[in-house]
Amino acid sequence: MQFLMIALVYVVLTVVVGCAWGLVPFFVGRYRYRPNAGRWGLIWCGVSGPFGLSFFVALGFVIFILTGERDMRPPRQSAPPVQPTGQAPYYETTPQGSLTLTCLAGPLKGQSYNVGREGLIFGRDMDCTVHFPAETRGISRHHCALRWQQGVPVLVDLGSAYGTFLGDGKQLPRNYPTAIGPGTRFYLATPANLFQISIL
Repeated sequence: MQFLMIALVYVVLTVVVGCAWGLVPFFVGRYRYRPNAGRWGLIWCGVSGPFGLSFFVALGFVIFILTGERDMRPPRQSAPPVQPTGQAPYYETTPQGSLTLTCLAGPLKGQSYNVGREGLIFGRDMDCTVHFPAETRGISRHHCALRWQQGVPVLVDLGSAYGTFLGDGKQLPRNYPTAIGPGTRFYLATPANLFQISIL
């Protein structure tokens, strides 16, 4: 009986210590916009506690989070059909290059971008057309894209950690084009990063 009590106390203490190590990948994951990887790091550190592997598991998850951010840009795939949302007007005959994007709030406030044939990519990475400062909270490396599909302007969330939303607060599904048009407002992560589409 005494042996079982000692074993139980040992397991509980090592799980607690493992979870303490797991807080490292948990917070690193939140900071690097990979909260799911951080949560799994916390869980596995707790599970590996009784085996004395928590430190190595935490280290492995931190390395994975810091080096494995490719999921911010999804693989290229054929786009599904455009689904009008009913939230904003869209035009099947909108000429490419006839729209402009204006930032109404956030670090890019006041800047305008022509929505050309290639569309726009939003994010913190240097190759993004709409490039946010690296320290901008809630913005993924490749957050969302504004593209043309069959003559229709569409907005696509690229698997961002904090989401892309229409002006009414409706969150866009990941990797699925949503038709938009002149007058549409949308924001990235929070209304503090607000944009509007208009005709040139």
